Amino acid sequence: MKLEVSSKNIKLRAILTAVAFVIAVVAFTVGIVNIGHKDPGYHLIEAKVDKDTILLNKEVGFKYWFDGSSNDIKHGINDLTAAYSPVISAVYKELDHQNTYEGVVNIATLNRSRGQFLTVAPELYSVLKDAYRLTLEQRGYNMFAGALYSEWKSILILDEPEDFDPANNPDMAGRIAAIAAEVSDLSNFSLEFDDAGRAVRFSVSERYERFCREYEIDAPALDLNLLKNAYMIETVASGLGLNENGYLYTPEGLVLNMRQTGTLGYDLYTYENGSDTVYSTVNLEGRFSGATFTASGMGSYYHYVLSTVGSNASNLYRHLYFNSKTGSFSDILMSATVISMDGNLVDDVYQTIILNTFGTEAEVAAYAASLEKDGKLVSYIFQSAGN
Repeated sequence: MKLEVSSKNIKLRAILTAVAFVIAVVAFTVGIVNIGHKDPGYHLIEAKVDKDTILLNKEVGFKYWFDGSSNDIKHGINDLTAAYSPVISAVYKELDHQNTYEGVVNIATLNRSRGQFLTVAPELYSVLKDAYRLTLEQRGYNMFAGALYSEWKSILILDEPEDFDPANNPDMAGRIAAIAAEVSDLSNFSLEFDDAGRAVRFSVSERYERFCREYEIDAPALDLNLLKNAYMIETVASGLGLNENGYLYTPEGLVLNMRQTGTLGYDLYTYENGSDTVYSTVNLEGRFSGATFTASGMGSYYHYVLSTVGSNASNLYRHLYFNSKTGSFSDILMSATVISMDGNLVDDVYQTIILNTFGTEAEVAAYAASLEKDGKLVSYIFQSAGN
């Protein structure tokens, strides 16, 4: 059989091919344009980093609300990135207790220049004064416990920490107890402030120096530890302006919402089926801050669970919210969240530290109730709920 194709069909095919080509070109063009399109809403602002601040954007995040056209939003992101980058970079370096940087006097500089008055940036001066005030309260926070936090971190990051856990290792138990006792004796440390010259002098006793030599400790003593990221966020927020239209946060559960209007959801965590699970979200209006502690870990690798055996078998949760006076754990809280409507993030974290020092559920509940009377929102769950 002979097939014949009419000239009409050929013309139709040509037309359809041309139309398909135009559609493809248009679709491709629209796709390219939409790649960079920005809609109104929250957008992630990432600081420009250098070789000294590579991990900065992993430690602290910043999201900002933008309105307007796509081009307006793009320009806004670029402008805010340019303003945000030097502010957070400076604070990040100033609060570092381990590494020094050219042209920067930071906590590491104070650790390495003990006995000398050093002029520091206004932001660092304020942070050190406040951390010292909280340390002197002796309610669980200690800015001189660098050796103790370093010791626990060295265990917490191990792939198989069980053999080094104090519950299984008497030598490690004795070492941690000795370090905790030494750093808790505040007579071993001196932090002096010269308001006129905005200078700080940090010193340690000869006894503490001998102790460090005996125990082969080289960890810096001066260390903001659990309050470091809270101080970083509050200082950056102040540098940007408290009325900024966004929020700063960390993976482990800190947030400072700088927006004066609108609502932002904050997730609460609980112990459920053997893991931390989001079970509810509170929508909060305007400026607020919140701090979350979880014993089984969230956004940090400084956690593990030690399962004991025998007639009293149980799970022991290891994390950085140990009692700085003893180096041990109360094992009462599985999670706790403290929220302030005045945006005092440092105090929120400080209160979660205090909550972890209590040895009974009744003490935790009573203290949480007192915080609520002071206007804070508190949510918590006990480890016993998961057993």
